[in-house]
Formats: sequence, structure tokens, C-alpha cells
Amino acid sequence: MIKVSVIIPIYNASKYLSLCLDSIVSQTYKNIEIILVDDKSTDNSLALLKKYKEKHKNIKIIKLKENDGVSHARNVGLDKATGDYIFFIDSDDFVDKKCIKKLVEATLKYDADVVDTERLYWYKRNTKILTFLERKKLKKDLILNNMNDDVRCITMPRYVTGKLYKRSVIGDIRFDENVRCYEDSLFNHQIKANINKYVYVNDVFYNYVQRPYSLINTISTNHMDYLHVARKTKEIYNQNNDKIKQVVDNVIVDDIIVIILMKIPKMMISSFNKYKYVKEYLQLIEELSITKVKPKSKIIISIFKKQKRYYRYLALISNINLIDKGFKFLNTFHSYKIEDEKLKKKVDAFC
Repeated sequence: MIKVSVIIPIYNASKYLSLCLDSIVSQTYKNIEIILVDDKSTDNSLALLKKYKEKHKNIKIIKLKENDGVSHARNVGLDKATGDYIFFIDSDDFVDKKCIKKLVEATLKYDADVVDTERLYWYKRNTKILTFLERKKLKKDLILNNMNDDVRCITMPRYVTGKLYKRSVIGDIRFDENVRCYEDSLFNHQIKANINKYVYVNDVFYNYVQRPYSLINTISTNHMDYLHVARKTKEIYNQNNDKIKQVVDNVIVDDIIVIILMKIPKMMISSFNKYKYVKEYLQLIEELSITKVKPKSKIIISIFKKQKRYYRYLALISNINLIDKGFKFLNTFHSYKIEDEKLKKKVDAFC
């Protein structure tokens, strides 16, 4: 029976941690070890972890001496893991009780190296909880071979949570501990060469809770880390063919466009410094060897080459919550109805 190591990095998560842990300890698949890595929390997180450990023998607690961030915490978890497969979950998310079982069944059915699944977003907008998917739900499982046979393998979602990884695919690869944002994107690109089969199941198991002050929704200058991530990503594919390199370059451009449009404008710095960051990203685009750029991206790049135009854009969106607008859009087109009213109330209390 396949053993799965579930790795959960934890930092000051006591207010919502029980939702995550309850979903993991109640999994219908039982051959799992639960590795809880406390990144030197200053709240009541560690005490709560110890209470769960008293009731569940398959829980391991690792208490870190320093607060070194999520990448280090995940790396420590990987080093201690003994499972054949690895599953990452964040401490403010939760999963369906059949999640691990279904992912294991998929990896056995398809002999998959990585099994992915759609993420269900929970977002509190004013007093209402919105539930929606990031993209339209697949009608059937998507089975991709290695990136040389199917370049779509490169473009698949680059976060690490919610995926079941074969341990041998990860090998000695670890998260870059110098990166504070987009570390999961870099990690996934590093393992792409080791993937022979990537499966995206047409079901929803992972619940992604969007809290207003979570790291992903807190726009800081950490988002400039993508300059490093993008260049490292380019290096990873240096020895691949031109077709793969083009796909990678276009993925990088798409990420940069999002950062320029949505991340940099909301950083708590001056407009002048915001445009300095924009110029750094525009320079990175010029370093890419792209023969085909999406028309929308071309227009944005062209517009923002002029500093005054970017200042006008900043003024235009100054009072607009871009993340809220984006989530409202997804809820309009990819809404997902939750029938369990008790679950909705429970998540509402954590948002």
C-alpha cells in the first residue's frame, strides 16, 4: 500500500489551523504520515499541534529554531518524509476527506508521476462567501506525457499545494530558500524534466481559502522575486528544443503581465519606484527570445514602455481592489455551488 507524506508548513496559524488539520486526520486513505513543520510560531499554533499529536499516532511535529519561511519549512518536511508520495497543503486550506484516496487511485490507474486537481476558492466578499474554480471544470481526466511529447505539461498550474508527487520525481530537488514569492513555481519547473506522465483529474478536492491578509493577498516588494525566478526558470530549460523554450518564455511573459498590472500597483511604495520595478520587468521581457506574443500582451508592453502612461494607469486604478475584481470575475464564470451549509458556516468563521 502506497505511503503518502503530507507536509504542512505552519506559522502563526492557530486561528484557522483546526480546519486544515481536521481535514487531514479524517482522510479515508489511512497510510499517511502527517508532518507538521512549525516555523517558530509566536501564537498558540504549537500547543494546538501537540493536542492533535496526542490523538493521532501518524503525526510528526518538527519545531524549527528560527523563522526562515515557507521554503525552508517545506524543505525540512521533505528531508524528514518517508512516504512514496508527497502531498503539500497550506495551513489555512483544507481538503475533501477522500482527497488522498482519489489521488492515489489516479496515480495507480495512470502510472502518474504527478496528479493534480482543480482548486476550489473560498472568498469572503463583504458578508457573502463566494465559491468558484480557477478554470472551467474538465469533462474528463487530462493525461499528459513528458514535456517533449506534450508542451502543455510546462504550462500546468505551478503551485505545489493539492498535487500528489511521486517521491522519485522530486529526488534531491528542494525549494529555493532565498525566494519569498513564486518559490513553488520554480520548484515545479525544476522537476518537469523528471515527469513522464502528468495527470489532471476532473474533480475538486483542494479547498483554497482566501483570507484578506494571507501572504498571497498581501502585495509587497517580495513580488520582485519573480525576476530571479524567471531567470532561473530560463536556465532550467536551456538545453531543451526551441519549441519548449518558446512555451517557457510565453509563460514568463504572462506572469510578468500579471505582476505589472495587479501586483506592483498595490505595493506601498512611490509611483516613481513602482515604475522602476516595471522597467526591470520590461527589460526582462526584452531578454526573452519570443517569436509569438499574445496581442493583449503586446499592447500592454507597448503602453507601459512610457512612464507617463503607467502613471495614468496607477491613477485610474488607485481606488480599485484588483484582487476583489478578479475573484468576482471568476465567481461569475466559474461559480461552484456548495450544498453543505455547515461547512460554509465553518469556513465563514475563518475568513
